[in-house]
Amino acid sequence: MTLLSYRLHFNLSASTSIHLFLVVVIAIRWGLLEASLVSILSVVCLDYFFTEPLFRFYITDSHDWVAILVFEATALVVSSLSNQVSHHARELERRQAQQQKLYELSQHVLLLSRDAAADQQLVDLMRSSLQVKSVALWNAYEMRHRKSGDCSFSEEEVRSAYFLEANEDDLSTGVSRRVLRLGTRPIGAILLCGHSLDAASVNAAASLAAVAIERARSFFTEANAEAAKQSEQLRSAILDGLAHAFKSPLTTIRASSSGLLAMNTLSGTEQKLVGLIDRHAGHLSDLANHLLLTAKLDGGDMKIKREQIDVARLIQNTIDESSQELDGHSIDFQLSSGSNAAYADRKLLQMALFQILDNAAKYSRPKSQVVIAVREEEAELVIRVRNEGSFIPVDEREKVFQRFYRCSESVKSISGTGIGLSVVRRIAEAHRGRTWVESDHVNGTTFAIALPRMAKEKA
Repeated sequence: MTLLSYRLHFNLSASTSIHLFLVVVIAIRWGLLEASLVSILSVVCLDYFFTEPLFRFYITDSHDWVAILVFEATALVVSSLSNQVSHHARELERRQAQQQKLYELSQHVLLLSRDAAADQQLVDLMRSSLQVKSVALWNAYEMRHRKSGDCSFSEEEVRSAYFLEANEDDLSTGVSRRVLRLGTRPIGAILLCGHSLDAASVNAAASLAAVAIERARSFFTEANAEAAKQSEQLRSAILDGLAHAFKSPLTTIRASSSGLLAMNTLSGTEQKLVGLIDRHAGHLSDLANHLLLTAKLDGGDMKIKREQIDVARLIQNTIDESSQELDGHSIDFQLSSGSNAAYADRKLLQMALFQILDNAAKYSRPKSQVVIAVREEEAELVIRVRNEGSFIPVDEREKVFQRFYRCSESVKSISGTGIGLSVVRRIAEAHRGRTWVESDHVNGTTFAIALPRMAKEKA
């Protein structure tokens, strides 16, 4: 540039403009340091070739001094600004590239296959999408370690990141540790090795990993729930069919046994045997009725015929009809003051009360007292039946309402089917009520039914 300006006989002003252009180009292309060095070299060339005296490093005119100094200052300022613009442009490109990686990762996370382990798919996907050397993951739900790539970290190191809740970045080795969280709850940990991502991108990738793990778990839970629902529907259909198949022969057996007893022509031993047949046939008939009722409640086919019921009178009638099942147990009936009325299906509610009374007598100490208490609360009418002697552990108090489930302490000592309490719960839920059990070694076990106190037109 100096040679060209000299041959064309440019003055100092024109040469300065040409050199300034050169400095700006170098600043944009290479950087501030290179542009600064070129600006100093330009000052030397301008002094030697375009200021008096020529061809000497000496300036006699003060105007030339001002021109040279302004040129250097302008060159440095422009170089600095150009360098900043270039740096910002490169940083923007880098961020756009990282955002593109995260966008692709989020898209592929939604397409994870349900047929394979989601956490292994996730680490493979993160390694390829984020272009990192290796990824290691600890899934706290499955208590399982997964990795992809050449990762030097052991399972213990990944697991410790979860337990110690380590969130850190080591820029020298390109290693980042993050705890995976769903809200505030930790669900795992992830380690990224050999990457150039910034902290914000690592945090975003960790969030996507947490969402993917929770999404896979939700799919698994949903699939299990659907399978359980279908299994329950199949079971209800089978039980419904069996119950219907049992009803006809049971009706014939009961009619025959009742007829033989009514004829009063049997000997003492024969009468006892026929009475035994009649009683157990009646028990099987009740069991078939429970199965049919449960199937109807499960299928939503049961029509609830609500009417205003005097609960105290209904309980007393149930006690009178349960004298054989109570088997000598005394009843303490505690009735609170108030109307004690509810809008419910009389037949279904009596069946539920009968089942709870039968359950209380069966699992309590012989000849012990059974306490029935009715209390009106602000929004509910609560019926409690307490028996002495039995105890239900805390972890089994919800399970006893599941069909066919029986407590571990009584399954061998007391006969039963595990159907009755499931019928009680379904009847309560059909009335928009609830059931629960309270139990301790001192007071025994209490089963409770709560029915909503609602107006008839809202029932």
